[in-house]
Amino acid sequence: MRARRPLGLRTHLLGAMVMLALASVALTAMLVNRAVDSELGDFSKRDLRITAVNAADTAAAVYLEDRGWSERSVLAMRTVLRAHGEAIVVLGANGRPVPGSPSLTAVGGQRAAVLVHGHDVGTVIATPLRAAGVVTPAQRLDRQLARRMDGLLLTAGIVAASLALLLALLVALHVAGPLQRLTEVARRMGAGEIETRATGSGGGREMTRLAHTMDRLAAALRRQDELRRATASDVTHELRGALVGVFARVEALREGLVEDEHAVLHALDGDVRRLHRLVDDVDRLAEAQRPGLLVCKRPIHLDEIVLASVARYADRCAARAVVVRERVARARVEGDPERLGQVVDNLLSNALRYTGEGGRIAVKLEARGAYAVIEISDTGIGIAPEHLGRIFDRFWRAPEARVAAAGGSGVGLAVVADLVRAHDGRVEVSSRPGRGSVFSVFVPLSERPLVRAPAHRRAPTPVVPELRLALGEMRSPAVSRLDCDLADALAHRAGVLGRGQSSAPFAG
Repeated sequence: MRARRPLGLRTHLLGAMVMLALASVALTAMLVNRAVDSELGDFSKRDLRITAVNAADTAAAVYLEDRGWSERSVLAMRTVLRAHGEAIVVLGANGRPVPGSPSLTAVGGQRAAVLVHGHDVGTVIATPLRAAGVVTPAQRLDRQLARRMDGLLLTAGIVAASLALLLALLVALHVAGPLQRLTEVARRMGAGEIETRATGSGGGREMTRLAHTMDRLAAALRRQDELRRATASDVTHELRGALVGVFARVEALREGLVEDEHAVLHALDGDVRRLHRLVDDVDRLAEAQRPGLLVCKRPIHLDEIVLASVARYADRCAARAVVVRERVARARVEGDPERLGQVVDNLLSNALRYTGEGGRIAVKLEARGAYAVIEISDTGIGIAPEHLGRIFDRFWRAPEARVAAAGGSGVGLAVVADLVRAHDGRVEVSSRPGRGSVFSVFVPLSERPLVRAPAHRRAPTPVVPELRLALGEMRSPAVSRLDCDLADALAHRAGVLGRGQSSAPFAG
């Protein structure tokens, strides 16, 4: 059985407008009919009241002429009023029907007193005549108005439906046309044509905003595609460079073409460490992009983490004659101490890498409103304004950064941005080429009391010194979780092989 195809926006608009027009006409007809019925009822009452008063005056004249109630005169009055579609009942002073008057069978009608020389001699009651074939003036007017209104309402319904169709068609063309064009643009984007632009598809303000949003989405897709290609190229280049060195030196050792084996092994060790560093960077970046699985938040003192990171980098800065100054205030936040320490370490490493000898690095921690702000500034090479928007991209490095420092893979700042976002914070940067850069990390303050992290103890595993060095340099959380198993396996392998075989190829 074929599924019914859903109706389009144009059909929905046409149907809605026509239904709205017809509903409006029907509602108007109902309200007008109620108003006309009310007016006709009032008119009928006024007409009967006038009839009763006129009949009472005629009855008074007849009463004077006949010196009392005469059956012939009363019948004559009833005949005249019957011709006008009305009936009367004449009551005497005692409240009973006079001769020639029918008995009072219906309650209601309009009453009028019969006065003779100021004395009440009777009462006239006028009621609509309900005999077959007799039409009262009110009924006659009601029928005329009904016919006229039926014609007017039919005309109004036709005109309203026609105008609604025309208006709905115009609106549908104005709305559905741009939507169809935007749908086609989205389909082409989904097919991989990310160069397609949605702006200019027409429509109102909402359509224009949607088109701009789709253009920004296409720009982001293009940027991600370029970044993916650049990432693949950079990783391939780094891996190829290191692997070429490894293969060349291994081949030279195998063929006995080297004179200083120790120097070749040292160079080989450097190539392997370079590979380890690249794989470690890729692993850290992949984990930072799923921070919800890695970040374990609890109330902590951020100042202790910042001071510990500064202390770790004190010797490295001193070795390069870089002065480090810190001004750290107390601040308590809710976060993962290891990940926030990784953020500070990456920013300090980045500052030290691009700050020359004699330069300065300033570390400041303060509270600004609802945030604790870590500010790390340096007097390094700075960042060009056109490159500020890309410094947090994966594997991206500014050209001047590649010239100033050969190390690094361009993932440190990307990891920083992802981890800070996982702490509901943000990273801001300002820089001037040749003057240095300032990185500011905003982390929300916490009022919750401190909770000590549970201590986890693990039995020590014997590891050969070279392997311990290699595992110490591989800092990624994934590697740290696997170091025990790897250490046990490789230590067992080293014990079996024995005879002084070196594990240097695994170090780095």
